[in-house]
Amino acid sequence: MSWDRLNAASGYLVIALGLAAAAFERGAPPATAPPAEALAFFVRYRSELITQSLLFVLSASAYLWFFGALRTYLARAEGGTDTLPAVAHGAGTTWAGLQLLFQSGQVALALGAAPEVDPVTIGLFTDLTYAISVIAYVPLAIMLVAVAAASLRTRVFPAWVGWLSASAAGANLAMTFGLGAQSGPLVPGGPLTYVLYLLMAIWPVAVTTMMVLRPRIHHLTSIHRPKANSMPTA
Repeated sequence: MSWDRLNAASGYLVIALGLAAAAFERGAPPATAPPAEALAFFVRYRSELITQSLLFVLSASAYLWFFGALRTYLARAEGGTDTLPAVAHGAGTTWAGLQLLFQSGQVALALGAAPEVDPVTIGLFTDLTYAISVIAYVPLAIMLVAVAAASLRTRVFPAWVGWLSASAAGANLAMTFGLGAQSGPLVPGGPLTYVLYLLMAIWPVAVTTMMVLRPRIHHLTSIHRPKANSMPTA
């Protein structure tokens, strides 16, 4: 396996770790739940939540490597124009950093939750981690928009991957309005949450597979693309 393919295959590690973490999902209380309910949740599922956070931390860390591979892949297709690859990489790494921060909050809640702890304190930390998780939708959407634009402009990925990226970006941006939602499809656990989960489960599989199976197709495309400064011959 070539180095490019090996770097791209880091996306499969992201997927595997994410699926393993999802197995420990216990369904957090809604953001509007009373602090005492949140405290009881973290006390009851302490071990599961810590294990889940560890797996998500490893998954987010693997994403950092994957975003580096994605930037290289896009940059070659762009033929020297680095705007979209840089935006995708910067936004992706920002999202991964927020994920690490979010998991730090969950671990702190799981470790610190105890019957004698003031529920109001737990409630404040719960609100903070919830806010981080929602804010993280924004850089993730920006990364997806950059991939969609590069795909539709250069065909570095098939058009359907570009539209999948655009759809996932729209779902992420819509979910940011959940920060102020008290009920309805935008709240965590609402219908749109599951649409977003589905799109974000399909996206890394599709992009990783294309990068692994077609590591040089974008290079061949750039070879046959006319240069902007070329002059017609007599």
